[in-house]
Amino acid sequence: MVDRPDVSLGIRRTASGVVLVDRSCDDCASCAAGATLWCARPDPEGRDLTAVFAVERADVLVTALTAAAALAEAPATSTVLVVGDEDGPLATLVRALVPTRVLVSPDPFDATTKAALGDLEPSGRAPVVVAGADARAAVKAVRRGGHVCVGLPDARMPSVTELVQREVTLVGPRDVAGTVRRLGEPAWAAAVSAAA
Repeated sequence: MVDRPDVSLGIRRTASGVVLVDRSCDDCASCAAGATLWCARPDPEGRDLTAVFAVERADVLVTALTAAAALAEAPATSTVLVVGDEDGPLATLVRALVPTRVLVSPDPFDATTKAALGDLEPSGRAPVVVAGADARAAVKAVRRGGHVCVGLPDARMPSVTELVQREVTLVGPRDVAGTVRRLGEPAWAAAVSAAA
């Protein structure tokens, strides 16, 4: 997943691990529109975004970071459901990013999660769901007309019919570098630790 040619987020290897880098040019039409992740003329070198971390954590951290960047593009809401591990890097980043209620569950349909949502939301479903590896399950779990945040499109995706029937909007990441800056070093360090 890391160092894909279609996005400006990349990695730089160091003697002790890897660093995420932003290769956006800050000048093309995509960058001018605020979609720096989709830069049309990425810089081969890039600018460091993070401190050094273990290469084995790269894929899980990029997945979590891009999903969190997608959440940064979603409308503000009272409750966010994260489909993932309670103590994982995605949950860690989401909690640091939004000042709203965050529920985390690996299964958005389990009885405990459904009961908690029933107590918090009139529809019994979250208005925004951050998908882990299964965007299709997230689409089924979000309230009708809600938003599902997905990182890079490696997750299991829903069909167009499922999106239309549930009136769901998929939200993708536009500016990962901005999200890293917004999160700050302590939140990123916590996510790296959670990825261990």
